[in-house]
Amino acid sequence: MTSSSSNAAPDETPRQWTPTWSPGHTDPGLPPITLITDTDDQPAYTTSALAAHQPALGQIAVHPTPLATAPAYLAHDLIRALGKHLPPPDSDLPWWTGNADESWRIAVAWTQALNISHYIICRAHRITSRHLEHLMALRERTHIRLTLVVSGPPPAALATVLSAVAHQQIGTLKDTRQHLTTDQGLTSHTPEGYPWWQRAPFPGHRNEFWYELPPRPRHPAGKSGEASSSAHRSSTRLRSTSKSPPVIALPRFTRADPPNPHHEIVARRIHTRIAHPVHAAAVAIRVLTGYDTDQLPQLTLATPQHPHGDLSTDLPDWARLLQEAARIHTDLYSFIRHDLPAHHAGANKPFQVRARDSSDVAHATESCCLVAARARHTPRRTSELITE
Repeated sequence: MTSSSSNAAPDETPRQWTPTWSPGHTDPGLPPITLITDTDDQPAYTTSALAAHQPALGQIAVHPTPLATAPAYLAHDLIRALGKHLPPPDSDLPWWTGNADESWRIAVAWTQALNISHYIICRAHRITSRHLEHLMALRERTHIRLTLVVSGPPPAALATVLSAVAHQQIGTLKDTRQHLTTDQGLTSHTPEGYPWWQRAPFPGHRNEFWYELPPRPRHPAGKSGEASSSAHRSSTRLRSTSKSPPVIALPRFTRADPPNPHHEIVARRIHTRIAHPVHAAAVAIRVLTGYDTDQLPQLTLATPQHPHGDLSTDLPDWARLLQEAARIHTDLYSFIRHDLPAHHAGANKPFQVRARDSSDVAHATESCCLVAARARHTPRRTSELITE
């Protein structure tokens, strides 16, 4: 475990969050960890734990990937348990999938944005000491309840953790089921019918409809076409034969519009197929507004000092939650100074899309079967120009 000196002077310099944990600096106000000890390794314990998976109520059961010891893997397991899918192994993976710190930041951002209150980790005796450290760091940041299911006595690394934190132990199947099914104030924090609960197929069917993004707005200015398509696929699946499904043009979102069924279909794809919260939020904004990848870092939100932002404050619920997840992720990097006005602190620019992310955002766009609007040369009527 990471150690630190308790006599060191506090450092007030903003710094990015990393998944490190020190036993001597545990918040005593956190809910105690529950250790379920399955002495005889009975399948009923794992079955009961998995049956307690209730994502709509903020309770998530995780079955870690067997023999996966890389530091990022347990974070990936949490992300998958939240209904998000990483790209399949046969594709070019985004840079962050091999980076433990970034993978855990993503897990934290989704945990907080989706109001997850309880993680149940099956086969916890198989996870490494590094995984335990990162899991404890996530617990400190998000204040979740944590239940660990182990077979036999706790391994040495887990025993070290438990000696430093408040915990309770359960040793019978009856008590286990009671613990996992007892209502401890679980309530849904997202609207009924929210796209997260209605997942899209992953990977997408070869014959599913493609959608054309709304036309690109003129402002803010950017370098159009730089990252409109990714270097991974370059839209090779689009209309390759005459039997391919047609492309459906998505309308630009306006406040007065009723819910659009095509937007709802795309929302499910975004929530299912894009694991990175910033990339997911970026694709959502492209779907609703037509802004291209190169314009995203320049988009602004309305602030008291600058009330005319580029982005609407009345986005659909599914998009606003993605925007909140992206904001939490950005905050983990300490890019935002909370002691300054938003327009000076960077809080009015929600998309910190760096150069290495641009291609991944374009790839994520394609994974949802979305393509940029085709150039149209038909002149618009004067009345259309006036009403824009």
